[in-house]
Amino acid sequence: MKKIEQLIDEVLKTEPDFQLRKDFKDRVVHVIKRQEKASQRKLYFWMALGTLIIFGFGYATIAYFLPGTFESFKGLNDGVSGIIPLAVLIGLLTIVVQYLDKRLVKNKLLMNI
Repeated sequence: MKKIEQLIDEVLKTEPDFQLRKDFKDRVVHVIKRQEKASQRKLYFWMALGTLIIFGFGYATIAYFLPGTFESFKGLNDGVSGIIPLAVLIGLLTIVVQYLDKRLVKNKLLMNI
């Protein structure tokens, strides 16, 4: 086992035969940023799709259990007047919190590493 460790140490101590280009660091950073932007676009797409599915599921659930609710705007003021605005408000607040978490908190933590 010591022979392998010594061999690894010797190999790591020797200088490589090649030199990296001067713009290597900039190219690596550019590729990482491009991949992160693509990842963010995917995240926002899935977040928007999930939000639409949640709103659709909520709408379908309310329409199924309270059939006359969405026939007219008057139906919104009946027995469920507090539920729908509250559900919309909670959904919007969830989106805002996720956005702020992604923009402010996680990026600040990554900068400190």
